[in-house]
Amino acid sequence: MSKHNIVKATFALLDENGDLIKDPTKGLSDDGIYVADHQGEGFSQINVSAIEAAGVAGWGNGQVKRTAYGKSMPTLALTALDLDFKINQMLKGFTQNPNTGAWVRQLPKPHVAMIAESQSLDGDISIYECFNNIEFVEEASNNSTDTNNEAAYSTALNGTVLAPLKPDIFLAANGVQQPYMIAKSNDANFKLDKLYAEVFGGYVLNPASTTTTTVKPH
Repeated sequence: MSKHNIVKATFALLDENGDLIKDPTKGLSDDGIYVADHQGEGFSQINVSAIEAAGVAGWGNGQVKRTAYGKSMPTLALTALDLDFKINQMLKGFTQNPNTGAWVRQLPKPHVAMIAESQSLDGDISIYECFNNIEFVEEASNNSTDTNNEAAYSTALNGTVLAPLKPDIFLAANGVQQPYMIAKSNDANFKLDKLYAEVFGGYVLNPASTTTTTVKPH
């Protein structure tokens, strides 16, 4: 089906076991998740590439007898409007120097989980694209002087989607694990609370609400 618009992007940091980090210092918030949807904040682009690639034909007896498919290797390209500075650094794995207060790149990268929500053309159906283990980079920082027009640059993050951290999540019907899931809110078996728990390492979504609210850090 066709879809449009970015409703919101929700992020979390997970530990090495794939469990949600619920800590305002080590994680993104007290409850572990961050919804990038505050005053002046949001995403103008969330593009997913390489979910699948065309197969390679296997020939026999002058006919295509089978097709070989490689692994799914999704990548992400995000463009943010005024993403919170601290959240941006933590998504990339930068850590704060205690002497200067500056943020410095640190490896290995953190495990970032994300759900990108869009909607159907009539706006009544939500589409959720889900990732459990992303590594983000911000490849460049661009600056120009203001003239009679303001020179503003949006944050651009590129992500590599890795295998999910727990062995029993993101499973196809045949039990094979994949790095990408997509869900539709009006599907018969759709359960938003279970989706959040699986993607965000055990996060408990308030059953009385289909949205989440996270206080923006200072």
